[in-house]
Amino acid sequence: MSTILRWTRFPSNPHGTGPEKRSAQILALCNQAGIAVEDMRPPARVSRWRAYPAGLAARLRFGARAAIYGRSIGLLGYHSEFYRTALAGHRGERVLLWETTYDAILPALARQAGFRVIALPHNIEAFVSEAVFADPAYDPTRDLGAEVARLALADSVFTISKEERWLLEARGLSPGYLPYYPDPVLQAECGAIRSRRLARASADGRVRGPLLILGSAFNPATARGMAWQLECLARSLPADAGVVVAGPRSGEVLASHSRPGVRMLGQVAREQLVELLGSCSAMLIHTFGGAGAVTRIPEALLAGVPVIANPNAARDQFGAPGVHVYDSEAGFADLVRVVPPIPPPPPYPDSAAAQFRSAIARLRAPQPV
Repeated sequence: MSTILRWTRFPSNPHGTGPEKRSAQILALCNQAGIAVEDMRPPARVSRWRAYPAGLAARLRFGARAAIYGRSIGLLGYHSEFYRTALAGHRGERVLLWETTYDAILPALARQAGFRVIALPHNIEAFVSEAVFADPAYDPTRDLGAEVARLALADSVFTISKEERWLLEARGLSPGYLPYYPDPVLQAECGAIRSRRLARASADGRVRGPLLILGSAFNPATARGMAWQLECLARSLPADAGVVVAGPRSGEVLASHSRPGVRMLGQVAREQLVELLGSCSAMLIHTFGGAGAVTRIPEALLAGVPVIANPNAARDQFGAPGVHVYDSEAGFADLVRVVPPIPPPPPYPDSAAAQFRSAIARLRAPQPV
């Protein structure tokens, strides 16, 4: 089995966060094509005497907007030295999967070392940076140009959503589209939840249980959306209507929104999450900012869980069977009062997966001299 190199900050974990699930999907696609993936491992530390000169060189070469982490010469130098070491130590094929697309240094160094680069950004990072979360008045478009310039250094780019593909095309790139779909491990588990729901459903194909608000409240945009939904539910449903809130830090961050009929569970074990997905009537998702819910929604649909979401959350799944979209609080209230039927499973993205594998094969091929 041939081996290619990859840089991602996230472990390939089908049960982890959204970025970890995306990395797991990409790893599985490579393995299914008979390709092993060697993940670059950052060192615990880099000598500051080596990092600082390397950082200055990177700043001079790429300018002040070379990286998403901004003005830090030390971080630029740390990553420069880490990248050089990892690229030089790779003994497999000269292809790099670039998932953590935070700087211009890695693709430039990789090209110098004879690598072909496939960029797989998990988001358009300009729209989900810490500055966006910290300051609602912050204009992320000022960073978009630098991000497009970074991605243009790759030989091939694949986006996770149709909207991001459109945006990059409008900025002069020619990206492919590789939507998120759970890796085989999570596919099987979602299928088992779907079977439980079908067995539990009434004759009209609906599961009557609590509404489930699921999200990672350490993400400020996600927490704002969860809070918005809880406030609306307090005005639109009777106090005894069942609502469950689950996810990392949700219990602490959203404690002020607790009321009779709402169970604040916080982070739950996998077994409890499976039970919640198997028994809820629908999953509620509302996101602010530019990230959407590109991993939660496909998983929910595969598990047979209807989704009630705002347009931003639904973005890449807008119009998919089982995704019910509202544009206002009144529309939200109307949707949560009706139990939706179990949706059909979303189709596997065969064509997109084939295009991704084809890109790897093309870049692995010997290049003309």
